[in-house]
Amino acid sequence: MNLFTSDIDWAPEEVIADTLDLFSKYNVKCTLFCTHESKVIKSIDNDENFELGIHPNFMPIFNGDKTSITKIIEDILKVVPKSKGVRSHSMVQSTPLLNIFKEYGLKYEANTLLPYWGEIHPTRLWNGLIKVPHNFEDDIHFMFNNSFKDCYLDLGINNLNIFCFHPIHVFLNTDAESTYLNAKKFYKDSKRLKKFKNNKEFGTRDLLVQLLENHSHYSEKNMTVFEFLTYNKYIEDGN
Repeated sequence: MNLFTSDIDWAPEEVIADTLDLFSKYNVKCTLFCTHESKVIKSIDNDENFELGIHPNFMPIFNGDKTSITKIIEDILKVVPKSKGVRSHSMVQSTPLLNIFKEYGLKYEANTLLPYWGEIHPTRLWNGLIKVPHNFEDDIHFMFNNSFKDCYLDLGINNLNIFCFHPIHVFLNTDAESTYLNAKKFYKDSKRLKKFKNNKEFGTRDLLVQLLENHSHYSEKNMTVFEFLTYNKYIEDGN
């Protein structure tokens, strides 16, 4: 079974909409971890194809910013108040942070990447929070210098695979780190970003489209992460 997630990472509206349109076109569900206020994200708040989680950025604290962990969480929860799940930007995690996530009513965290791992399973932590690992991430894939013609996973229907795609890489059809780095200085300018789209090599967008087109072959059910956890009784009450 394939589950799809996406880290929004402050992408411009047109870039976010581009990714959401793909999931809507193929009627495949996706869990979005949100970083900021977005009209596009707000427009799908009640769309059953999408689950909205939070993607708080704790990195400024490491760089000397005096803001607090709780303020960062509270600020992003104001943007996405119904969030059940969290994936920190850069997958920052710690034991105290996991306890804070629980205190704020979050049900699961998704901060563990196991690239190409053959068997992944959610795990219940000491505080009742569910840890949900993922085994594919587009930017890590190109950091390995791997071709997007192969996701290096067993896509059999009985295997759980959880993908993370970033709208910026879907938009650019990123095939290699250099494609992204060349475009990065225009990150907030979707018009200029278009000039850096990869149209020659099989890239991130091509892989995602291929997976979406064949979703029914790999998955008996079409679920967000929270729906999967509820269906499989990792979360009992569904709330």
